[in-house]
Amino acid sequence: MVTRDEDRSWRRWYQSARWQRLRLEVLTDALWTCCKTGRMLTGEHPEPHSAVVDHIRPHNGDPDLFWDRDNLQAVTKEWHDSIKQARERADKAAAIHPKWLKPSLVPLTIVCGPACSGKTTWAQEQASPSDLIIDLDRIAADISGEPLHGWSRERWLNAALWRRNNMLGDLSRKSDHPAAWLIVSEPKARHREWWAQTLKPERIVVLEVDEPECMRRAEAEGRDLNATEATVTRWWAEYDRRIGDERP
Repeated sequence: MVTRDEDRSWRRWYQSARWQRLRLEVLTDALWTCCKTGRMLTGEHPEPHSAVVDHIRPHNGDPDLFWDRDNLQAVTKEWHDSIKQARERADKAAAIHPKWLKPSLVPLTIVCGPACSGKTTWAQEQASPSDLIIDLDRIAADISGEPLHGWSRERWLNAALWRRNNMLGDLSRKSDHPAAWLIVSEPKARHREWWAQTLKPERIVVLEVDEPECMRRAEAEGRDLNATEATVTRWWAEYDRRIGDERP
């Protein structure tokens, strides 16, 4: 019988002297700091904060992607394993509104708005460097290695939702993050009310950026204009205000 490791001969590459040299180069260039969490990579394997050199785009045995220095990043084992787990769950349906979530113990702001309204940018401007920003696009890009606004929803949506939902679940426990920010579009007031009742955020902010401005930003960012226009138009068609939401 052919074993899993024998079937994937590329696994031997990780044992080579060439990989060990490349791994050390990546970790040294990163100053032994996780590029995703900012934590020092001081743990001994398999501790959560031990060092892993991760492939940004999954290589799946492609030697060009495996050995590409620009396709490598230094991360903690904890972060790496969470992304790996999400990839393995990509074929399993994940909930958009998980019923098992509990109220956040971390001060939480939920930021809503149409595509290209600047939700993540606004959150980054308000957040401190130690805050946690939970953004499905960022998560999907991390998992897939595909562009931030060009990842395949058909292939990666479930994996990204699994990872996002796990991050939301972690908010109900003690955290090193002083605050958290959740990015969701949620045009419907009843859905924003669901998040309010489920996670008990400190506030929900809605960026009411009109369609022409969203499209201007989409063009400047080089996004797919037809897809963006359809998404923005649908958001505004479904949008209704909710008492308690903030509109900066």
